[in-house]
Amino acid sequence: NKGKSATILELAKIFLSKSSTVIFTSKDIINLTIDFRLIIEVNGKIVALESQGDPGTELEKRINNIIKTYNPDLIFTTSRTRGETIWAINNVAKSHKYDKIWTSTYEANSSHVLMNKLKAEHIFDMVQKLGLI
Repeated sequence: NKGKSATILELAKIFLSKSSTVIFTSKDIINLTIDFRLIIEVNGKIVALESQGDPGTELEKRINNIIKTYNPDLIFTTSRTRGETIWAINNVAKSHKYDKIWTSTYEANSSHVLMNKLKAEHIFDMVQKLGLI
């Protein structure tokens, strides 16, 4: 466990703290926990967050379903560093012509909660500075 789920959860919280409209959530938005799906609109862009990125969870099928249903401008998901989940993301990106930005969690011997929050802030900042939202 490298903090992937905790980081995407923190990223979701950042998006929700901004001026956004919730289109769909798989869990109670007030008490959002790991293994969630969240579809929001931010600045006229549809943003999808899919936090369940483990092998054997049909990630490719789930992301394709998100695209078919919501046509998001941005998709954030978790994955392992190799294998099935990487193939799923590559297949979806190729077939739907999405650009990919790969990143990983910050790893440290302590301050895991803070590190996950910082990583989420850095991802959000990057997306803003790239003009994606």
